[in-house]
Amino acid sequence: MLRSVRMGRGAAKRIAVIAVGIAATVLVAAPVHAVAVDYPSALTSRLAKEYGDPALAGEVVAGLSADTLARLEARVPLGVVATSPFLAYRSKRVPAREVDSVVVFEFGNRVGADGSVTSGPTNDALATATKRFVKRHPVPVFAQQAIAQQLQAQGVKRVTSIDPEIGPDGQLVYLSTAGVADQVVQKAQAAGVDLGTVGVIGFADHVVRCVLTAKAAGMTAAVPKGVTLPSEYDPESGQPWTRDRKSYLATDLAGRLATL
Repeated sequence: MLRSVRMGRGAAKRIAVIAVGIAATVLVAAPVHAVAVDYPSALTSRLAKEYGDPALAGEVVAGLSADTLARLEARVPLGVVATSPFLAYRSKRVPAREVDSVVVFEFGNRVGADGSVTSGPTNDALATATKRFVKRHPVPVFAQQAIAQQLQAQGVKRVTSIDPEIGPDGQLVYLSTAGVADQVVQKAQAAGVDLGTVGVIGFADHVVRCVLTAKAAGMTAAVPKGVTLPSEYDPESGQPWTRDRKSYLATDLAGRLATL
């Protein structure tokens, strides 16, 4: 009886070894199939990292039209979606001591019941951030009108205002991010100002497009280190696309396609 038990255990061990060998062979021989990634999924993955919010990235991409997706894929092919600067939302910073001039872009505004337009809290915050920077690093400033007026009223020197144009109907014509950059270059050249390395100050989610647009206009541009950029949306902004993050980010992608 004892001999029979010992033989049974030996046989079990041999069977177990054979079974493991067969399993290993199957695992080694099994083919590996790459999982195909479609463009919307790749775009969502990249934006999730940039936004720091996977759910928001999914909502933004899901809300894009087929035409916008096609244009994005033509501009940023699938193979470079993960690395293209075109899709960045976190800007590289330049040391403050290397900044030779500052360009400030507005974000939103406030419209009163009577139709009057005021700067709004976001542009007030941008003016404050700019004033703090140039107090430590006095350089020429080119800022959109609402911000420039505040800086000039507060005694900040060498501020050039970038103003909207007046249409045939007497109404202000919306000045795009690209339009601001073009005016900066023109006014700097007319005044004999060498822009050098431009420190760009703008709303947190907007600033990378501002930098890209400044570069497209011929500037050497980056966000200065040490500047805290405003990031809180104004739900009462007179520009609907600047009232909340989801609305703005979808608009921002379209804006990049239109101007860059």
